[in-house]
Amino acid sequence: MIKILLIILILSFNFVAYAQNGYNTYEVDSFIDEMYQKHNYSKKDLKELFSKIKEEKKLKKFFKKAPERRLTWNGCSPDEKQCINYKGLFVNEYNINNGITFIKENNHLLEKASKKFGVPKEIITAIIGIETRYGKNLGTFKTFDTLASLSVGPNKGRRAEFYRTELENFLLLCRENSLDPNLIKGSYAGALGKPQFISSSYRNYAIDFDGDNSADLWNSNADVIGSVANYLKRNGWQRGGLILTDIEINHNENKLKKISKKTYKPHTTYKKYKNMNIKTHLRLSDDEKLSVIKRIEGTKDVYSFGHNNFYTITRYNRSRLYALAVFTLAQDLKMASQ
Repeated sequence: MIKILLIILILSFNFVAYAQNGYNTYEVDSFIDEMYQKHNYSKKDLKELFSKIKEEKKLKKFFKKAPERRLTWNGCSPDEKQCINYKGLFVNEYNINNGITFIKENNHLLEKASKKFGVPKEIITAIIGIETRYGKNLGTFKTFDTLASLSVGPNKGRRAEFYRTELENFLLLCRENSLDPNLIKGSYAGALGKPQFISSSYRNYAIDFDGDNSADLWNSNADVIGSVANYLKRNGWQRGGLILTDIEINHNENKLKKISKKTYKPHTTYKKYKNMNIKTHLRLSDDEKLSVIKRIEGTKDVYSFGHNNFYTITRYNRSRLYALAVFTLAQDLKMASQ
């Protein structure tokens, strides 16, 4: 009888703890049951994790400030207070200077990864620099609390199912790597380590590149470099392929503007573009499929052909501005290293 009462008290405590923090108790219990049924995850451990959650009230504020939401590439006028220059955020003196240092200190690892996966070392470096300033900004949000809040808690939104899957992957990642889910911190969206992999990407693309039988994206630059290159390769990176090619100035801007609103994935052959008088000074295969990428430079709209490798970068972060930043920073790093 005493044992039964204790169980009831524990369950009641968990119920109150969830409810007080704004969690849907039915969804929490459903998630716990699912983890137990699918993965034999301890119900006791999960209930304890949920009972210790502290609400992250800053989450919604951070999502409203997400850089991709209200930025221009490089076209803010001085009187635009709400305009943020994306290029200035990431392609700057800090990222260039520290990127040069990162390349010098890790050149043998970068060369090894580039040789194995076909991804230029400057692209790998640019991604790490943009994601976490080469490991200096790993995030301060408790990852379990963040993913729980976004999937079954007070910050649940239209992407709740995505974050629920990431919460599942996060818990499995911790179990597979003997990590304490109470201690792991990351970004406001649940991204982890120096390359800011979400949990499902960590489990699918992180590799052991230093030979110690574990993929550590917090402390091993070898694993970080190898994992970024592996991610891009497995998402379609083509060795030696182009990324962006400038389109020659022409009088078909309305057509360009319309085409640039389509997908970043290459969709139209170069031959068809040439027939529309949209071409580049470089010699490209008529059969190569390309997209059209628009950016603002000052007061001008500038258009480029997006090749397969540009699209591959958007598989890392589904943002045109992000891919432009990676490409531009990588170019600057390459020029500075010559």
